[in-house]
Amino acid sequence: MAGEHLVLVHGEGHGGWCWFKLRWLLEGSGYQVTCIDLAGGGVDPTDPNTVRSFEQYDKPLLRLISALPEGEKVILIGHGSGGLSVIHAMHEFVDRIKQAIFVAAAMLPFGLQTDEDKKDGLPSLPENETELTFGAGADDPPTTVALRLEFQRDRLSQQSPEEIL
Repeated sequence: MAGEHLVLVHGEGHGGWCWFKLRWLLEGSGYQVTCIDLAGGGVDPTDPNTVRSFEQYDKPLLRLISALPEGEKVILIGHGSGGLSVIHAMHEFVDRIKQAIFVAAAMLPFGLQTDEDKKDGLPSLPENETELTFGAGADDPPTTVALRLEFQRDRLSQQSPEEIL
């Protein structure tokens, strides 16, 4: 499999940066690796409060796959809610995805299509652990959910050294 193009898709609250150690190992083994920043994640300049749909959120991933040279296929690897982005890409680009790997990721066969899918596929955390932003107005659903700093280690990075947090 060395030489394959792997596209690593981050989960909630992360960006492409979260794959940095794995990326080095994979590239050292001969893989081509792309660590994508979904809209509003990592260094992507999109204001997360302007993202209103998964279509917008996944745009950087969909753009990357649509720009692949003719005949090239990628292996998508999604973590957490990044699994939903992987599923979205699989439905959009059946002929450009060689394989999909889900690492502790949401795996809904058709993505987020119903209210039940949203309930099953999106992470839920106790209200006291999160901060909500209502970028579309107080009467609309929240546009971002941020995990409070004091809960980040316990919820997201239990085994990470302090300097990585």
